[in-house]
Amino acid sequence: MKKWKKPLILIVLCVCIFGLLGCNRTRIIDQISIVHVFGFDQAEDGELIGTALVPNYTTSKSGDDIQFYEEKTSTSVLFAPKMASQTSTPVELGKIRVLLFGKSYAEAGIGEMVRRFILNPQIGTNIQIAVSTESAKKTLNALKQEKSLTLAERIQQNMQGQYLPRMNLHVFLNRFYGEGVDAYVPMLTIGEQERVSVDGIGIFEDDHLKLQLNPEQTTVFSFIEDEQTQATYKMDLEGKERREILAVRAFKSKSNWDWNSKKERLHLGLQLHVTLTQIPDRYSVENEKDVMEMKRIVEKRLEKEMADLFALLKENGVDPLGIGNIVRSKDKSWKETSFYEKYPALPISVNVDVQFLHSGLEG
Repeated sequence: MKKWKKPLILIVLCVCIFGLLGCNRTRIIDQISIVHVFGFDQAEDGELIGTALVPNYTTSKSGDDIQFYEEKTSTSVLFAPKMASQTSTPVELGKIRVLLFGKSYAEAGIGEMVRRFILNPQIGTNIQIAVSTESAKKTLNALKQEKSLTLAERIQQNMQGQYLPRMNLHVFLNRFYGEGVDAYVPMLTIGEQERVSVDGIGIFEDDHLKLQLNPEQTTVFSFIEDEQTQATYKMDLEGKERREILAVRAFKSKSNWDWNSKKERLHLGLQLHVTLTQIPDRYSVENEKDVMEMKRIVEKRLEKEMADLFALLKENGVDPLGIGNIVRSKDKSWKETSFYEKYPALPISVNVDVQFLHSGLEG
């Protein structure tokens, strides 16, 4: 009995200690300033402009009273202390949901911010990184006017049920620091009604924002990148009297890459399972000939748009699909520097096989 008594006592003590520590770290939400969205821009003098949205739970339990804070510093580590001088409660960074970079700042390079701020143990891992087509300050002001702190949910919804490929901080950091692949993040914009919306993805070359894909290009990208994509793909067709629409919604996709090391050519075979959501009146899902014709139309259009996408990525010297990593997995002699010297001229062919699962046609 004595053999297990001491270990048992130690276990109980440890549980008690950790329980007490946990109690000490518990904070009531109206006694801290929880930053939900943090934005970064670069000032003309080279310093950083940090902006933050913080719900004021002392005046509104629902959090719709949103405080906007702005500070200018030489380094990111000073933002929290300086912002705390404006608040009546301690600033809490561990609950940040979205970290937003203004476009100009992202184009100049975010490497130092990733190293000094994002990798800070105080920052939680459940955050989404994004870039705005405007300044981060202007975007956060628009969110404040909306009285909305749902930006993280807005981005997430566009990944789960719309056209954005799935991404998170872990995926971003793997791509940001990995070989043979470039990082990408959601792009945000401010619409005509001053509402913030998702606007495709932004692709980095090293730590610099290099290219933005619009929503249509991002949809095609998602078919290749995200096996669980539910993106909707629409095509305008020329009818006899008016323009017609053929639309499908993805259910799942599978990309098979084949590398010919002798000819140094890459081939993508994409299997795409979709649901028909809108078809021209001249077609019927009950007619096998019509179904095969629509299948051919979707396949050929996607093959062309994917070829255009590959050309755009190579022209800009970015590799968000991880083509370098794909080739590395199939070629033991792969070297990153020499591969990307040849990357702009790399031949990439594509074959798309579309399978219609069932009809989800709109009434």
